[in-house]
Amino acid sequence: MVNPVKKLFELCGVEVRLRRNVASAREAEKRRAGMKRWTALSRYQPRTILDIGANEGQFARIAREVCPQAAVICFEPLADCYAAVQAGVGQDSQVTALQYALGSENGATTIHRSEFSPSSSLLPMGELHQREFPHTAETFEETIQVRRLDDVASDLELASPMIAKIDVQGFECEVLDGGRETFRGCAALIVELSCYALYEGQPLFDDVYARLKELGFDYRGNIDQLLSPQDGRILQCDGLFENRRFHAAVNGTESPHAAVVSGTV
Repeated sequence: MVNPVKKLFELCGVEVRLRRNVASAREAEKRRAGMKRWTALSRYQPRTILDIGANEGQFARIAREVCPQAAVICFEPLADCYAAVQAGVGQDSQVTALQYALGSENGATTIHRSEFSPSSSLLPMGELHQREFPHTAETFEETIQVRRLDDVASDLELASPMIAKIDVQGFECEVLDGGRETFRGCAALIVELSCYALYEGQPLFDDVYARLKELGFDYRGNIDQLLSPQDGRILQCDGLFENRRFHAAVNGTESPHAAVVSGTV
């Protein structure tokens, strides 16, 4: 049945929409815009995606939508976040969740758990982070397990082509050092990079960039970035790094799938 009031407004050139419908439409548009940033990952046609620092599975959900053919392996050491992954995307047969962090050494260690779980780190939170995001400042210690990726890779089903996302709050170089051979077999890496020190002793953009160049990866730009709520400067970015052999393959005659399967560059 046509709403007579709405019809009258339409005759006057005025569109009437319920607030909840407007809010829903805006949320849907925001989600589409967010997903669009990650569509570049489909270019690599991955069969395996490593989600290192999975938190509650936010990236895993994006990865499964953008690259539905890929299996996702999530690494998340925090007990409640691991449980959230298991309860959510962990129900997807293409998603595997493992309850440990990745680093350069195997063993138990202490993580600085933030009340805002995505800000938790194996490094102490810095003053800048606390000033910019005061809701994250409260932390407590939690014991977690750490493994070297190269040591556990043989136990995982790592079908090529493979890509990896690394979001570990200042522990990037430790992760890279513990998985050098495995990462050399990736077509691309998405690495969260800091432009300012948000954690004590963390490597900044230049340090991680140099490590990735040495591993055979070239910087291809940012997929996303985090701005300061105080002054708008770029604090962090999700940098896309491409394996040089993949780039050479797609611009030559070698198969891009074969180019990164051997784990050498």
